[in-house]
Amino acid sequence: MFVKKTLWRGLVLVLVLSLALVGVAGCSGGDNNTDKPKVIVSSKTFTEALLLGTMTCQYLEDLGYPVENKTGLGELAVIRPALESGEINCYWEYTGTVLINIMKEDPSFDEEQCFNDVKAWDEENDIIWLDYAPLNNTYAIMVTKKAADKYNLKKTSDMVKALNNGAKIHFVGAQEWVERPDGLQHVEAVYDFKYPMNLMSQAALNMGYEALKADKADAGLAFTTDPRMKAYGLVTLEDDKSAFPVYNAAPLFKKEIIDAYPKIPEQMKKLSELLDDETIMDLNEQVDIGKKSVDEVAKNFLKENDLIK
Repeated sequence: MFVKKTLWRGLVLVLVLSLALVGVAGCSGGDNNTDKPKVIVSSKTFTEALLLGTMTCQYLEDLGYPVENKTGLGELAVIRPALESGEINCYWEYTGTVLINIMKEDPSFDEEQCFNDVKAWDEENDIIWLDYAPLNNTYAIMVTKKAADKYNLKKTSDMVKALNNGAKIHFVGAQEWVERPDGLQHVEAVYDFKYPMNLMSQAALNMGYEALKADKADAGLAFTTDPRMKAYGLVTLEDDKSAFPVYNAAPLFKKEIIDAYPKIPEQMKKLSELLDDETIMDLNEQVDIGKKSVDEVAKNFLKENDLIK
């Protein structure tokens, strides 16, 4: 009788352990995480980067991956060496940033070509670029709604045409951009015009928004995903001749992570493809202007798009 009871208890124990192992496997996002590396997600420190990093953490955690949150680590000089050394193994980067600052190449004005160049280059460093998002955090020309309505401005070509017809569109730009070969000079060459110097003034890069808000200028240099564009009611002119360099955001992973979790590229694509300029600008605005937390905004966005429960 004692032997039978012992045998029965042993069978019950085996059954319980088996069910427990099945439960653990069911939380793995489709990959068995046993003895596999932790996904250490990081980011730069500005709002947009924090949102991208935080969304990645929350999304991958919900999929069942072992995730460590190291968002807000630092800018390029800090975060790139951390990725290369393996201190972190995932963060979002901009194609043009690596092309210009790491590869030391000239700016690119072609999204796909730029992505392919940085992707091929980083494969040699065991860094994998996943599909880039539609969001392109580059420069653009912004105008006040008053100027847009007065001169019917929707594209940069419209502004050039208006200037050539004698329109007085006062432009405020940053000195560095005005003087750089890939800045104002490049825009003028692409659009075949010269901005009248009597209509130009210079200010710190981020002060252009304030000048337009205060109605002290009609146009200025902007970043395409800056939330002040929306908050101040400014109008972004379409760069219809692709005169500004490309800076598409994409998630970077160390090769060992993709080798360990081969489903991640397709899963991350579901997030990346949702992020265009208007969407990320709205998320930035909720944090910078609406004063919501990055965690809250990221979580709400993922839930609204059925990426997390």
